[in-house]
Amino acid sequence: MGYTRLAIIGYGHMSANTYCPLLHHFADRVKLTALVEPDEQKRAAALGTYAFERGCTSLQEMLSAVRPDAALVLTPAATHYGLIGPLLEAGVDVYTEKPDTPELVHARELVALAERKQCVYQVGQNRLFMTALVRAKEFLGDRPVDFAHVEKSKTIRRTDAAYLLDDGLHVMSPLIWLAGDVAEVRSVVHVPQRLLAVQFRLGSGGAANLVQHVDSGTWVERFLLHAEARSANILSPDTVELYESGQQVGESHVGRVKMLFSTAELLGFRDALAHFLDCVLSRQEPRGSARSLLRVHEVMDEVFRLGGIE
Repeated sequence: MGYTRLAIIGYGHMSANTYCPLLHHFADRVKLTALVEPDEQKRAAALGTYAFERGCTSLQEMLSAVRPDAALVLTPAATHYGLIGPLLEAGVDVYTEKPDTPELVHARELVALAERKQCVYQVGQNRLFMTALVRAKEFLGDRPVDFAHVEKSKTIRRTDAAYLLDDGLHVMSPLIWLAGDVAEVRSVVHVPQRLLAVQFRLGSGGAANLVQHVDSGTWVERFLLHAEARSANILSPDTVELYESGQQVGESHVGRVKMLFSTAELLGFRDALAHFLDCVLSRQEPRGSARSLLRVHEVMDEVFRLGGIE
């Protein structure tokens, strides 16, 4: 297996604290070709910590000097469109933090560009790689989901579209992955600065509820799914209760010992990154592809339209 020439775009919070610390797991698979970071102090910190072959102040500077095989775009979402487009045009495979871009029209454009250039284009939907959700997915198998309830509660009091999209992708993406596509948005209740509640009709013929509560006393993220004779109750990040015909199957906890399970591992970031590197070599469509997230973005856009959320 050869090396993937990898570039890191941005050295902010997610890059410095989540993704770059995972790079040592892939030392036998990647060559750190370039780091792009306009901030001099951040760039110096990254170059002093990781074995990047070069540091650049801009994407244009990097592309004029070197063409990596793949790049991780780890900058704020508002900057993604202007970075991902040139990378895909150059034939570089891209993994980006979510959302890929806040604007639906731009998301469609980038997906089309990736397909035209035959690039691997994955968005960091890390929940799709969390052990708890993967276990539930495998357990439910191909059974149609009759009912799903998804809740995301936080203490941050914001319900504008930009925030609800960014925060909602954490749970809407797994909902569609676990329960199948949404056939119809049936009802939307939006209480500004408090909550968003949505009822969907699923393509399976079942129903699903989504609640994003932003005025709660604590952070909660949970998924409850019922299919024929099987149920899954997931409490992020590491608890999954599986039931078949009234009996619990297996243990509940994935693991909370910090010495054994880092946050990046419990939340699926390591496996998501490993999967991207696998797809760069195999040229397969990744789980968590930008195309799959585009469908989530379309559903959320319809939710915001019906709820009058701007």
